[in-house]
Amino acid sequence: MASRDVMTEKLRSVLGDNAVCVDDQYGAGVFVAATAPAARLLEVLGLFRETGFYLETMTALDFQDTQEIVYHLNCYEPLSRMSLRVLVEHGASAPTASGVFTAADWLEREVREFHGIQFDGHPDPRNLLLPEDADYHPLKKDFGKVHAYRTREEIYG
Repeated sequence: MASRDVMTEKLRSVLGDNAVCVDDQYGAGVFVAATAPAARLLEVLGLFRETGFYLETMTALDFQDTQEIVYHLNCYEPLSRMSLRVLVEHGASAPTASGVFTAADWLEREVREFHGIQFDGHPDPRNLLLPEDADYHPLKKDFGKVHAYRTREEIYG
């Protein structure tokens, strides 16, 4: 059985069928899109690592009602890219994934710097690109003048 199929079954058993969406056509650029609560993040990322996946990249999205961290994970098999979405309330934090995937160290620093999401237990939360004394987060929708600040429900339905 391919790693992507094994991982899909693991995600369904841990998160439930409603939290896992399989796209055989790879239309959104991922085979599986899953949503996990922040409290289960490290458990789910550990399953990815055990199954041979690596953290490809991560980013965040800012909505009027919440923020969302998006992890892209992949393995060395064709069409195996998966995304894991974690909702984080404004002002709340998420656990650091740097203990599971070393690459998360710098990626989390970038997300914290530009989106303002804090990662509990992060080993080095310094800024990467902004000045040390920067007290703003340029990719948050409340930075500057933004006319398209919507809720998550308005965008995803």
